Amino acid sequence: MITLNGTIQRKFYFPADLLTTLIYFSDLSRVTYLLPHISVIEAYSSDRVRIRYQTVELGAYTINIICDLDSVTDLDKHEIIIVPLSDCSEVTPEATLNATTAYGYYTSTARLFPEEDGTGIDYHFEFKSSLLRPRGLRMMPKRVIDRIAQSISLGRVEEIAEGFMENAIEAFDDWRADQPRDLVEQWLAARGREPVDAQGRRLK
Repeated sequence: MITLNGTIQRKFYFPADLLTTLIYFSDLSRVTYLLPHISVIEAYSSDRVRIRYQTVELGAYTINIICDLDSVTDLDKHEIIIVPLSDCSEVTPEATLNATTAYGYYTSTARLFPEEDGTGIDYHFEFKSSLLRPRGLRMMPKRVIDRIAQSISLGRVEEIAEGFMENAIEAFDDWRADQPRDLVEQWLAARGREPVDAQGRRLK
């Protein structure tokens, strides 16, 4: 087996006010497209998706991990929490000569807070999976398997975190240009919340 357990924590600065940033990142079906090495297989709703993590390791072996995700936005705490989506059909592990596929578990937490003229984001995520060895690796020594596991658990996880924020910042201006001027007010009203200022403070 190839056992993966990757985790990372980062702090980022995002160039928008707190509530606009919260709205931007709260649509899971859209922002998952910004994650490197990850594609959306199916969007069940705006906050529930099935994704595929895919990379090629050692130049020859394709790693596929399927995850079902559920996103919850906490307006009071300014948090976005992503957890495994329950009641989904897991993928049966399988391996070919140069590929392996299995089900995985992804969780993340983003805590937002005002910072200078924008928003600070404390971001933590973790994913786990156990994969069958591709047949081409079955005779390989354990150190080769450990190298693949370490590459994904450490290097690839960092690529996802760093690339995600770079892609999110790059895509933000186009997204914001397509939104109504009263985006925050509409978003709050749809959730039965009172108007607040850009930093989340209730207006009198």
